Amino acid sequence: MPKLSGFKQEAGQVNVQALTEEAGKLLRMSLDDLYATLGGQLFGVAPPSKVAGIISYLEAVRSASEARVLHSALSPVLSLQDWGSGLGVICEELKEEGVQFLSDRTAELREALNNEDLLHLADETTRSHIQIILMVVAAVLRLPRELETISVTVTAILLKQGLRNFCRGKE
Repeated sequence: MPKLSGFKQEAGQVNVQALTEEAGKLLRMSLDDLYATLGGQLFGVAPPSKVAGIISYLEAVRSASEARVLHSALSPVLSLQDWGSGLGVICEELKEEGVQFLSDRTAELREALNNEDLLHLADETTRSHIQIILMVVAAVLRLPRELETISVTVTAILLKQGLRNFCRGKE
């Protein structure tokens, strides 16, 4: 697992180059997966009991799997289909959290990004263009430094769905 410190410079400022590279990597993902990723990032501000419930479920799945490997005569507690269903619920909840987060900030983001120069930059997603759009998104979201990586995922979502479409309300 990459360390959060990989995104920091010595002066304690966010390393914009590293964040820009991350946004470029995220553009390879589907829009649904990007929303689920955003939902996962929001765990930092989620109620601890919700996060604990998800972690407990994942730990139970892992523990049951390990027990079966150790003693093959044990019957599975849950079928693979049941596990998949549980994981599907988690993924769907994460996606919904990501959609809601972006939906709550749509008006502010549209106001800041609905600029012909920025829309033109989004037509060609070069590293420098991504960086400029990322900086505008980060300025609009005004997140604490520890949560700045959320701006990366929001930027990737906006670029993936098309910045012009987003600004014109064609999501």
